[in-house]
Amino acid sequence: MARERKPTDPQARAIFEIHRRFVELMEQRLMTVEDRTRQNYVAVMTTLTEKLSVPGKPLSEIVREMMAEAGPMLFQVMQG
Repeated sequence: MARERKPTDPQARAIFEIHRRFVELMEQRLMTVEDRTRQNYVAVMTTLTEKLSVPGKPLSEIVREMMAEAGPMLFQVMQG
């Protein structure tokens, strides 16, 4: 899906720029990340993307679901 143009709303523009920067940094770092970490990242990002693709689904609901599903994995990584 192509972007038409950057948003004009300051907060939306900030989010747009943060997302752009995030993708740029992850692409640079990708080959230095351990395989297991990459697998976890793919799992979390796949789930998040699927949830975001549901039209009208509130972000608050997505966050709650992601915390429940990804939380245990995050705690495991923090302890490891």
